[in-house]
Amino acid sequence: MDEKQLSLRPGDSLPKKDDVYRIALVTDRDKKNNLIPAVRCFSLSPQDKNQLSVDWNEKTTAEESVARFGATYKYKSTDFKPYVNREIYAIHIGFLHSFSDIDDVIFDPQIVDPPEKGKVSNPAHSLIIFSAALANDQAAEPEVLLKIRDHAKDKKIEMDWNEVDRLVIKLRNGE
Repeated sequence: MDEKQLSLRPGDSLPKKDDVYRIALVTDRDKKNNLIPAVRCFSLSPQDKNQLSVDWNEKTTAEESVARFGATYKYKSTDFKPYVNREIYAIHIGFLHSFSDIDDVIFDPQIVDPPEKGKVSNPAHSLIIFSAALANDQAAEPEVLLKIRDHAKDKKIEMDWNEVDRLVIKLRNGE
């Protein structure tokens, strides 16, 4: 890790040479090719406010990303989110910057202090910031998202599921 990465602060742009990870649901598959994730795995919902959550690969492993997901409660529930049905894809930050519809990829760590069961700190959390124009233009969004998905489909990260399970248990127990 270089000096610049060590000094990144929340809101700073991530280095273009790095990757970000996006977690996808294994069963969300493309209708024409069920070997690749559906484009909706990379799309924005209205509550996203032009920002897609990802994890910066320099601050986490794929196993840690999925474990944090599995140690988090479902929305308005005290049940943990299922994690064994997830997979993770890398997206090159330099590739994301090739789109005029993406304003930036920024560091946005999420720290839960004091620790709270069902909420997990994410020191790798980052955001892909889409332009407001793209979010308002529903016709243009699928083209950009298809290109991102097609880039990511070849960068699926293989994980050590025993390590994921070990980390989930540790995080769920507040360790």
